[in-house]
Amino acid sequence: MALLSILLLAMAVFSVANRPTSTGDFLELTSVSSANRPSKQGMADLLNRGSLPSRHALELDRQQLSRTPMKVSVGIYAMNNYGIDPQVPSFDSTGYMWFKWGDELQQYLLKSGLDVWKVMSPVNLLDIPQSADTVMVPTGSDKPIKMKDGTWYQTVAYKGKFYIDRKDFRRHPFTRLSLPIMLEADDILLSYGNFRIVPDLQGSGIGQFIDANTGWVNLGWSMAEYKHHYDTDFGFGEGASDYSQLVFDVTYASDPWSAFWKILVPLATVMAMVVGATKMDPEQWEVRLTMPVTVLLTLVFLQQSQDSAMPRLPYLTFLDEVYVVAYSLTLGSFLLMLWGCRRYYSALKIEDPVAQKKVLDRLDKSDDYWPAAVILAGMIAISICWFS
Repeated sequence: MALLSILLLAMAVFSVANRPTSTGDFLELTSVSSANRPSKQGMADLLNRGSLPSRHALELDRQQLSRTPMKVSVGIYAMNNYGIDPQVPSFDSTGYMWFKWGDELQQYLLKSGLDVWKVMSPVNLLDIPQSADTVMVPTGSDKPIKMKDGTWYQTVAYKGKFYIDRKDFRRHPFTRLSLPIMLEADDILLSYGNFRIVPDLQGSGIGQFIDANTGWVNLGWSMAEYKHHYDTDFGFGEGASDYSQLVFDVTYASDPWSAFWKILVPLATVMAMVVGATKMDPEQWEVRLTMPVTVLLTLVFLQQSQDSAMPRLPYLTFLDEVYVVAYSLTLGSFLLMLWGCRRYYSALKIEDPVAQKKVLDRLDKSDDYWPAAVILAGMIAISICWFS
């Protein structure tokens, strides 16, 4: 009956399992510069752009734009990332951005009545404002400066809360997070064929406060241009749209030693009680039976304290699987204690001393084998969880 109940429960769980539906948006890598991690490919489920372009931009004739894409060189220097919240997930960032562009783009901006720093919108910005004024503030003059080489230049300081689009906690508590700042032209006429964003790889970087008070280890930064394919035409009537997008990533990771000592060592200490429970005096069966129950309550408390800082996930993390292994071994220990308790009191009723000693010796052997069996089974199960 127990096996039948487990089988029916498994069938019920699999029958209601839901599979996520993928969106039509995706990023295609066009250029990359990576400091300490692989390039970013196949990213999906991005935020939509902040707002649709204004009416005066829609009234412009597309044929006025050159067939050769206009380009703007963008550099980002992140001074500080803070307020990392995995539950949203989001982070706060402050720093500087600068833009360099040619006369062709400058003429388009003047004709449209636009500023380059207002056109370049952070698409993963949370609480998107009505204008870029609350996110970017020009440093120095509000007007762009014409350089000696004929290009136009402007620098802005930025501050905002950004959405973390790539979140994978499958290896938690050994986790990596990429904190992105995504820039894209907020103008429907500046599509991929008409407008390109060129990353300024030499000037970009991270400042001295980039890992201050984050609780994470800074692993470096990367910067690349992507072609962002939208699965919509935004009502413009020309099919799906492609836009150039710049992604500036700063990668963080949890410290493995800190995670080991703060999370895994307390868990291993609690499980050591299950391993050593069988080494107690066989006459103290009441204490033996309460030991797995105490361990079970402690495991529940530890898991809840760890999950309180994590977002709701549609999959099990490595730490969740470790707790599943711990629960299984604790349940096995409780069943062994029940079986041993019944066998012990049954042996006491045996009148034949030889037969009684034989049964008690078998119980002693099971007590000797149990710690090694728990350690071996736990190591194998945890190894499978890690590599799977």
